[in-house]
Amino acid sequence: MKKFPQLITAALIAGVCAGMTSCAENTTESLKDIHEKILAAHVKTIHHDTLQKTESGLYYTILKAGHGASTTDSSCVFIRETVYDLNYNITESTDENISRQLGTFSYEDAYIPLLWYMGNSAIMMGLEEMLLQMREGDVRRIWLPYWLSAYYEDGTSQNSSTQVYDLELVKVVNDIDKYQIDTLESFRDRFYPGLDSLERGFYKMTIVPGTGDSLEYGTTVSAYYVGKFLDGHVFDTNVADTAVKYRIYDSSSEYSLLDVTLPDEDDADSDDTSTEDGSVVEGFSKCMLNMKYGEVAICFFHSDYGYGYSGDSDSSVSGTYPGGGIPAYMPLFFWIYVPLDEDDS
Repeated sequence: MKKFPQLITAALIAGVCAGMTSCAENTTESLKDIHEKILAAHVKTIHHDTLQKTESGLYYTILKAGHGASTTDSSCVFIRETVYDLNYNITESTDENISRQLGTFSYEDAYIPLLWYMGNSAIMMGLEEMLLQMREGDVRRIWLPYWLSAYYEDGTSQNSSTQVYDLELVKVVNDIDKYQIDTLESFRDRFYPGLDSLERGFYKMTIVPGTGDSLEYGTTVSAYYVGKFLDGHVFDTNVADTAVKYRIYDSSSEYSLLDVTLPDEDDADSDDTSTEDGSVVEGFSKCMLNMKYGEVAICFFHSDYGYGYSGDSDSSVSGTYPGGGIPAYMPLFFWIYVPLDEDDS
């Protein structure tokens, strides 16, 4: 089945080239002109001219019509995508089932919608053009020519040939802060009803009360932890049994207590309670400063207490997102256990 479009595409290229004086020598025919002719011939032969076309040269078809919110040039959008070459071989996908079929599935990856930012040169020109025509729930197949795979900021094409995208617009968000607060409250109502926030967008709950002293500012404290997204995906842990359970165990990693140096008391009134050594995010240390030795607690919080607007692409973090790292504006959940001194060994 895969060879059929490959043979046709090869024949199309040969036919287009044959129609010119010489593909290599014709100085009046630009590379873009050649690619336009190849793509037009592909659409005519394979798709019988049934696709819609924009003025910029983008071909598309609507696979599923959405009826939700429309995008704007300042929206944040959550999308799912599967990318093909022009022979319809899949090159990448955010779809878990497709990844399983391709044999590329990994329990370390979070198969969640990608977060893109409209209007700030962060999306390929052709994809942003199409997204501006879409509504929540829309699924479109897009034939993206190479000159529309550039970003507005630098104009450098990311692809050297036409790529085909199945693009699903999952969610349009016009206020990412409110979206996070609503998401956290919904999570709280589902799993921890009645739990009040300690601060805006920050929740902490004791699961097993501690029997030791309260943790103090400026001290170094050892802890076990499990880090999750709110959908339950485990992105990091130093508990070996948990790593095995979620199939993210790495034999090269040391599953031992994490030493966390808590911020000084002078910073108690500061908006920033990040650790001095940068070993954990602010929400983690804020949770610990509300714990006692021997306590097991959970906390979940707004990205302002986590990785904020930039996310974390550190490859040392267990694979969490297509491309690795933790996405921007991602609320986080942590299970934390601070052993008593005699349990440290």
